[in-house]
Amino acid sequence: MGLLAFGLPRPARAGMIEQLIYSKCTAAMQADFDQAGKVPPAGMVDFTCTCVVDKIFSQQSIHQAKTACSALAIKKYGQP
Repeated sequence: MGLLAFGLPRPARAGMIEQLIYSKCTAAMQADFDQAGKVPPAGMVDFTCTCVVDKIFSQQSIHQAKTACSALAIKKYGQP
């Protein structure tokens, strides 16, 4: 089994990266909602950020992932 940066096996490293992306995404979304004085619908932040992680791991850019996942979340949850 090959080792990647930081000397961790791929699955452990991927999990750490997923968590980091997810954490940054949820913090950014919450800050946006707070600034707008709105509360996101239940499940919307999790849905969107899980989508972003999946899209980034399928080789999309952060911008592409954010754009696609935001559109999917609005379609599913409506405009908050």
